[in-house]
Amino acid sequence: MDEDIEEGSVVITNIYGDVCVRKKARRKRQKALVQDMFYDYATNTTLHGLSYTTKRGLTIIEKIFWLITFLASICLCTYLINNVWIKWKTSPVIVTVSEKLVPVRTVPFPSVLICPQSKTKATVYNFTAEKLRLYNFLMQPRTDSGNTTSTEMEFAKFQDVANVCGGFYGYPEHLKFLNRMYSDETVARSIYEVAPKKDDIFEDCVFWGKYDFGCAAISETLTSEGLCFSINTLAAQDILRNSSINNSIPYLSANKSAVNWTDEHGYTDFGPHVYPVPGKENRASPDIQIIMKTSLIDRDLMCNTVNSGYKVFIQHPADLPQSSVYYFAVLNKQVSSMALSFSVLNTSESLIKYDPEIRQCYFPGERYLKYFKIYTANNCKIECLANVTFNLCNCVAFYMPHESKTICTELSQGCMNLARDKMVEIEATDPNRTCRCLPSCNSVDYEAEILKTDYNLKDLLQVVYNVRNLTVDDDTQYSKLEMYFKRSRFVSMHRSELFGLTDFLANIGGLLGLFLGFSFLSLVELFYFLTLRLWCTLKKDLKQEKLERQNTIVRKF
Repeated sequence: MDEDIEEGSVVITNIYGDVCVRKKARRKRQKALVQDMFYDYATNTTLHGLSYTTKRGLTIIEKIFWLITFLASICLCTYLINNVWIKWKTSPVIVTVSEKLVPVRTVPFPSVLICPQSKTKATVYNFTAEKLRLYNFLMQPRTDSGNTTSTEMEFAKFQDVANVCGGFYGYPEHLKFLNRMYSDETVARSIYEVAPKKDDIFEDCVFWGKYDFGCAAISETLTSEGLCFSINTLAAQDILRNSSINNSIPYLSANKSAVNWTDEHGYTDFGPHVYPVPGKENRASPDIQIIMKTSLIDRDLMCNTVNSGYKVFIQHPADLPQSSVYYFAVLNKQVSSMALSFSVLNTSESLIKYDPEIRQCYFPGERYLKYFKIYTANNCKIECLANVTFNLCNCVAFYMPHESKTICTELSQGCMNLARDKMVEIEATDPNRTCRCLPSCNSVDYEAEILKTDYNLKDLLQVVYNVRNLTVDDDTQYSKLEMYFKRSRFVSMHRSELFGLTDFLANIGGLLGLFLGFSFLSLVELFYFLTLRLWCTLKKDLKQEKLERQNTIVRKF
């Protein structure tokens, strides 16, 4: 029995020994097959220089030379491909001049904002007299009963009006009396009550060749300049999200909605009722002609008395009309003729797949604004400034659309200026932290050149009135504003892909071909040797090994 066990052990040991020998022989044989396959690939490949590393008859020095040359070509090619990759990922967008000129009739006429330099009507609210009266009140000794509710209301109204009269630096004692840092919509109401209204300013209006009785096309809007007047502006319900803002403040009174126009597709039809009004190719007369009047009686000596006339701002009709540092001046007794121009920047839809930070713009519907329905860079900046001001000062300016009903008074002017500076500073250092108010991908920007000449309407009126034995009011001065497009067509710009996928592959293919002689068939060839050829070779070897083992077993029996 012991002999049987020993014989069985020998058999088992021999079986395992044969398996190990076969596996070792197989690995050695397959390694040789892979080497032969590599030599075959190096000899027959279309890649330049690789065949010399295995060519028979060459010395070892020659083979090393070609191997180093081939590896150096791979390294240099890889470096250049990496540069192309970085450029494709970081700078895939290019802005070029479009080959087609844009007619003015396909672009909205700009929204025009007119702000009178006279912020109050002296016959309604005499800011100078009120200042002197309140100053005398402060100088007099007061008892506990002297600080009446009516006096507090007078100081509060004076403080409200000082927002547009620049009152803090000239008479701080009047503003600090109540220690009133915050208020409500009464600030806007007080400014509106004392401001010159439309009938006080506009004498005659001709818009696009039609006389406008009562200048009905002009609407009121609140800005940092106080009560201003806008033309060709979209309705408030088209621009503002009324459900998200403080509706007790009349930010904008415009009520004419867009007709046959959208901010995404532009004009769909040019019927007689299209709005906003498009540009006109008109050389006969200006598109806008407005005669404005200034009452010298209503000028207040201490409310912005240094400046006179009007400030004119131009912006896109979808922008909430707001004043800015850059404006055009319309002075009394002058005709101000503004020759308008615009620049259009369109964006290819192929850029939608890129991040907005890379293409540097937003497509319609891509950026949500809490207080505005239409995204524009200007609307975004207004909302951002309102949010930064509220976060820093716990209030907003009377002209800023916001959900908060806490309005900053003139005593908070320093904090509001700090908020504006902080927003600019943060945007300059880290744009991702605040507004990210990139332009719209399809945007229109307006510019103007202004010419001025004397305007002696009063002399003409005097001649007419003399015939009727009437006299001209010497307390009224007139000015005229004319606006028209400088040319009928303007150059446009187009934002598109600098490197599309096809361009990227072409660049890579060119580099591979230049340094290695690489082509698409070279890629197929490499894939073939690494997959199909390798699999077939190894499978054929296993099949041959199995057949030889079967023949060996047959011979033993």
